[in-house]
Amino acid sequence: MTVGAPLRDEIAALIARPHNAIDDAEVERLAVALFHWQRARNPALARIADAALDGAVVEHVDDIPAVPTDVFKATRVACFDPSRAVRCFRTSGTTAEVRGEHAFDDLALYTAATISAARRWLLPAEHYRIVALAAGEDEARDSSLSFMLARFVERWGDAREAFFIRSGALDARAAMDALATAADAGAPVALLGASYGFVHLVDAIGTGRAPLPAGSVLMPTGGFKGRSREVDPDVFHATLCARFGVTRTQIVGEYGMTELSSQAYEAHREGCAPGVFRAPPWMRVTAVDPVTLKRVPAGEVGLLRVIDLANVGSAVAIQTSDLGRVGAGGFEVLGRAPGATPRGCARALDAALSGR
Repeated sequence: MTVGAPLRDEIAALIARPHNAIDDAEVERLAVALFHWQRARNPALARIADAALDGAVVEHVDDIPAVPTDVFKATRVACFDPSRAVRCFRTSGTTAEVRGEHAFDDLALYTAATISAARRWLLPAEHYRIVALAAGEDEARDSSLSFMLARFVERWGDAREAFFIRSGALDARAAMDALATAADAGAPVALLGASYGFVHLVDAIGTGRAPLPAGSVLMPTGGFKGRSREVDPDVFHATLCARFGVTRTQIVGEYGMTELSSQAYEAHREGCAPGVFRAPPWMRVTAVDPVTLKRVPAGEVGLLRVIDLANVGSAVAIQTSDLGRVGAGGFEVLGRAPGATPRGCARALDAALSGR
């Protein structure tokens, strides 16, 4: 039996519901209950909570001490013995960087959460010709992106080859052939993957065009850290529109990270402007002050903090170093906090490592 079976089952049942049937009060209750359960089993989280709470009792979701993403680089963040891990996702980075690790003893919640959110905001049709600009699971067992895209292939794709980064390089000719075959058949394409993969594909297309059939979607995700060149986001999106014959609303940004089990998406299909993300109801995104880690008023810039009920085996509350703004219609991501680790996150990191 996996860890936290009763809570896990309750959360799985919640994720299985239609989004509009998920009550905010129930999400808050489960988040608080999950935090208390995790605190008793996760030493890194317990040390952060002890330092942050100073004896206070958590009764509200905003009072849950969040684990900074940097902690995943420095120590194990898990509620189960290492021998029970079935997969460990690692953050991307250069070979000189310490990579964060997020271990799982069960991936059913991750799968349910990712399919539910993608169905709402990314892949509304029943079938797509999926062209993934990413490595497959056989080559990238530690990639959360490869895991997610493999689940998309299972749900929306077919038996044809879907992954076109092979042995660390994009097979641009094979990807272009797949796009051309789909265009000839009029089958909607889901062109998904890392942003740098899109750059290499565009380079291969050159000044030509590869128009995609009606109903196609693009999902470039991740930045260009450690890559050969940076690309301005507006120029990047305009180039994709020109090369693939799509509108900006067919390009759907994804907000996710190795330390989470759920994803948010640009909500074009619900009338949101480009750059505005919405999260599924079991994933709550707020902005907090970099020093106090207290919530800032709606519309003000702060560090994005994420509650993710699908993170049963690690930490329900994750503190990012992403600057953002949260409003009634969703949230915006404004880039990384400049300089060193934000002061509030640094204190939490120190607490996590005390007595390590």
